[in-house]
Amino acid sequence: MRYAFHLVDVFTDRPLAGNQLAVVLDADGLETDRMQAIAREFNFSETTFVTAPTAEGCDWRVRIFTPLVELPMAGHPTIGTAVVLEALGRASERTVFELGVGPTPVRVRAGWAEMEQQPPAFGMQHPDPAALAAALSIEAEEITGTGLPVQSVSTGLAHLMVPVRSLAGVRRLHPDPDALGAALALFPGAAAYCFSREVEHPGLDAHCRMFAPHLGTAEDPATGSAAGPLACYLAVHTEGEGLRRFRFEQGIEMGRPSLLEASVEQRGGTITAVTVAGEARRLAEGWLTLDKTLPREVGGVPGEAGGGGPREVGGVPGEAGGGGPRQVGGGGDR
Repeated sequence: MRYAFHLVDVFTDRPLAGNQLAVVLDADGLETDRMQAIAREFNFSETTFVTAPTAEGCDWRVRIFTPLVELPMAGHPTIGTAVVLEALGRASERTVFELGVGPTPVRVRAGWAEMEQQPPAFGMQHPDPAALAAALSIEAEEITGTGLPVQSVSTGLAHLMVPVRSLAGVRRLHPDPDALGAALALFPGAAAYCFSREVEHPGLDAHCRMFAPHLGTAEDPATGSAAGPLACYLAVHTEGEGLRRFRFEQGIEMGRPSLLEASVEQRGGTITAVTVAGEARRLAEGWLTLDKTLPREVGGVPGEAGGGGPREVGGVPGEAGGGGPRQVGGGGDR
């Protein structure tokens, strides 16, 4: 069987930068196990599979997989998939995706898209910033010296907001995978989204890096599902009211510079709306040629055909197992 796919670079205005994404079209005939195996084959931070919707009022169902896990939502896969569908004449200026978190409105034009995210949920603060700093290979004062909390924030997918005092400190981050996994044990499924208000490009609001080696992603060059939470976090900890716009740089240390736009609507201290937007550039297209059934073992991972696919972890599709952390976005084994 043959399935069309497109490769797209997201949160960038030029190819070979930003965050890589594979978009598999008309994937209705693919089972979950097969989707997970394809995502592992592409080995990007995420791969999306576009199918007919199952929820009323949605135009497309979009399923999002990392090499190890299915996600309920993510930013750059939503933006990139919308740009591909618009370029093919299969998405209008305002479309609605069926994601794991539910119907998600997306506004799209040529080479750019904006997704709505959920109002923020502010979770627990990290009880031991010093241990987290050690896991990231920086001094504790780089975190505690900001005067800001290390806190979980979600606008659909939870991330741990990790403030770092200086740009130099962010550049020095070099996580120990095991230590970081232990430091994040109280935040299952969350990545560490580290940021400094010092930036490389004047006029931007934060310099960011995302680490989740315990989830199969050593570092991510652009994380749209974390940009919304960071915008909400900054809105709460700075003065302002009404529509507030933020722009973040990410991926520079990986050689894949990215620019993420996020906006929040804040009234009386309450955030009522969150959007994340950015540009994307299509890079390549092709066909997947697949057998109708998976062999019992695929790529050295036993039981792919009969093993039931990704495990559930903490109520969110979890790690499928095997492979260890991967460096994505051109920084590692791809």
